[in-house]
Amino acid sequence: MILIEKKWNLSRPALQDGERLPLTHRLLLSRGIVDAEARKAFLSADYNGWHDPALFPDMERACVRVAQALAQNEKILVYGDYDADGITSTALLMLFLKKIGADCSYLIPDRLSEGYGMSEALFSRIVERKPSLVITVDCGVANIDEVAALSRIGIDVIITDHHEVKPTLPAAYAILNAKRTDSLYPFSQLSGAGVALKLVQALCSRLAHLCGPEDWRAYLDLAALGTIADVVPILDENRMLVKEGMLLLSQMKRAGVRALFDVSHQNDQKITTTSVSFLLIPRINASGRMGDASRAVELLMTGDEETAVMLAATLSLENTRRQEIELTIYEEAVALLEKPQDGETTVHARTGPILVCGKDWHPGVIGIVASRLVSRYNRPAIVFTEISGQPGTLKGSARACEGYNILEAILFAQEYTEQFGGHPKAAGITVSVKKFPQFAKSLEDYELQNKADPYESSIEVDACLTSEEFSLDTCREIDGLAPFGEGNREPRFLMQNLKIVQTSGCSNGKHLKMKFALSSPSGEERLVNGIFFGMGYLEELYRQGTVVDVVFGLSISIWKNRESLSMQVIDMHFPKTGKLLDDSTEVLEKLYENNLPLRQLAVLSKTPFEKILPGKDDFKKVYQFLRTRCADEITLCDLGLMARFVSANYGIVLHGFALARVLDVFAEAGLVQLYSRRGQRVCFTLLFVDGKVKLENTPTYQKLFAEGGNPR
Repeated sequence: MILIEKKWNLSRPALQDGERLPLTHRLLLSRGIVDAEARKAFLSADYNGWHDPALFPDMERACVRVAQALAQNEKILVYGDYDADGITSTALLMLFLKKIGADCSYLIPDRLSEGYGMSEALFSRIVERKPSLVITVDCGVANIDEVAALSRIGIDVIITDHHEVKPTLPAAYAILNAKRTDSLYPFSQLSGAGVALKLVQALCSRLAHLCGPEDWRAYLDLAALGTIADVVPILDENRMLVKEGMLLLSQMKRAGVRALFDVSHQNDQKITTTSVSFLLIPRINASGRMGDASRAVELLMTGDEETAVMLAATLSLENTRRQEIELTIYEEAVALLEKPQDGETTVHARTGPILVCGKDWHPGVIGIVASRLVSRYNRPAIVFTEISGQPGTLKGSARACEGYNILEAILFAQEYTEQFGGHPKAAGITVSVKKFPQFAKSLEDYELQNKADPYESSIEVDACLTSEEFSLDTCREIDGLAPFGEGNREPRFLMQNLKIVQTSGCSNGKHLKMKFALSSPSGEERLVNGIFFGMGYLEELYRQGTVVDVVFGLSISIWKNRESLSMQVIDMHFPKTGKLLDDSTEVLEKLYENNLPLRQLAVLSKTPFEKILPGKDDFKKVYQFLRTRCADEITLCDLGLMARFVSANYGIVLHGFALARVLDVFAEAGLVQLYSRRGQRVCFTLLFVDGKVKLENTPTYQKLFAEGGNPR
């Protein structure tokens, strides 16, 4: 169980002439958009944020070479990547080249056997196509040897990529990457599909005899899919790209998009960046993760309805299979990380990124597993797999938590790697089994040099919302900030002192449905529905009548053609009571560790002495709780929050300081294994023992009650 109170970082924009700023202004300020002109541009429907593709290094050279290939009817091979960004990039460029009459085909490597980029395993397959020109999309900038080998046999290579560049670039005919040090392009955060679109845009200007200058806009829907999939910032040009691309997507002009949406959407769900992220993109990704990525390319390219329906159904089934495999690997990874080894768990025994390795874990899903581990432990994670047929080699996928540059960490340890590449937030890596211990140690050294403080789980909150602002009009107002995504997330609001009127589990106890009472300044109350995803197990903690502070997103629900506003709960805190014992367990813990007498602690916390200690029945109730809730896994919790949970389950009054003493006694009695303690945050696991255990014989139990006699 993980039960911790996340830190809330609330943006507090200055008041204007002593008055509260309009909500939209506050939201833009929380995103760092301060200048009035920038705000106007951000909100304007007429804003033209497109940059000149000619500002890319080598763009002119690339266009001349493509024009030459068209004029001489040369064979062109589009070489893509197997993820959603690479798949949409491939479909985008292929559709355009076919439209202008190019003799073209495409090739995407197999994730399992051929890996990322232009690997040696694919060289023969490239040569078989007999191209004179290869255009890469979403890859290639790291393939120095492979590009050189193609050049030696007379094949020119144009690289379009958006990944980080290394000091030495491949000797390609042209390299389109806005992250080049010599780039004049004003925006460096395009996705692979975005860079491919800029090539098409430049070609539309040059090839006036074959296409119109604005024909590139017909591919904005595919570019938007790739941009959303690759989680690049939805700012600057990406904002324009996704905004216009979403309009095209909503028109459902492509048979493949229609079929994929039909097979995946629920009820009256609309096409939004969120539905694209959770419904369409995982199914596109599934083709490359689980097998042949060309199925997704064909889906996006086909104009035949029957073919589209068949391919969409296949990808949906593959996505279901991916989810099943992912869950299995995730559970195995957690078991490995939390299995005690020499009195410690792997996950808490070292600093730096979490490292976990399994035998024959599917390499197509280990990146998702790494993301889930980041969410669980709030630490960067690298998941490795040792694949049959490749003995001695570990292939890994890395994901970063907030504030951590995983690519920089890997660069620090690169002498122990065989291959790597990616972004600050996500990377792929290959390490030999022999060098793995040195690699792990190097990551720890990087951690010690670059991060002194433990990772703190936090949530960025945009603004406090009043009961008057909680309205359908507000929800429609913030729609003006769309499209949402990385760098422009959906707004998160805070409302304080809300009374819970009702809670109930849903989806077999997975989620928590709630009703809150919102009070107006006049004292009138209205009920608002909320949903707390993934938190059904906390139903007893958030009981009817409890008052909480809530961070949430707004959503409009439609039932029988009636609109209603609901909360998508992101996190909840219990309001501060003003009492040291309730609000600042970590302060009392520090004083206790420094051997301040219990009676002085009681005086300091303004608490009767007998109430600062756990009662005899508290030991029994806590142990029952642990047996029921925490028997099969590591528990990471904040003492105050866990004490509330125990109290809610058993109708007792327990505070964090008393719970800490109970855990101390249990640890000394061999009932729990304590792995770490920092302030009020503890990590432990329950141990099982034969026979009865006498808690009274433990040093802590005797110390607690030496001054106060028998426990309550």
